[in-house]
Amino acid sequence: MRYAAGMTLAAVMIAAGPHAAAAQERAGQEPRAAIDGVEFLTGVMDFDLSGTGKTMPFGFRVSKALSQGFAAEFTLTLATPEQQFGSSWMSVPEGRLSYAWRLGRVRPYVSGGLGTAVTGADTVETRWRLSMSGGGGARVLLNDRVYAIGEMRLRGISRDFSGTTAEWLGGIGWAWR
Repeated sequence: MRYAAGMTLAAVMIAAGPHAAAAQERAGQEPRAAIDGVEFLTGVMDFDLSGTGKTMPFGFRVSKALSQGFAAEFTLTLATPEQQFGSSWMSVPEGRLSYAWRLGRVRPYVSGGLGTAVTGADTVETRWRLSMSGGGGARVLLNDRVYAIGEMRLRGISRDFSGTTAEWLGGIGWAWR
């Protein structure tokens, strides 16, 4: 799965790289690297919570450009990891700060954020813990509104990082500006 996702992202980046983005072709307008947009993400999450394994997360993110390169992002990630005690659910709302730069149609970025990891299951009570994440990726502009996303994110859960996740994500976004 990771191989296919990586090859797809590489093909999109190679195809999109040499062409000027439609937004850049507007008369004298220099678009910013940070994007105002809404994104839907999915991929693979390796987790080490109360048990280890892989699951498929789903994410929703809203991004608001603060300057040429900086953006504030608000993300909700949902997953259903299988832990030692059985099936569970995980919800991670978080706020992140990202910095992006422009390379033609490609917008590489790095980001970091804080949030709350909420986990629960039928057999255990719901737990609310601090979540800290950092990662990077790229947005590839497909036209002046739609873009593809590839991202790798590491997350520490609790102040002592007693739980962790590594996420390889891909998705689609829509820029409203």
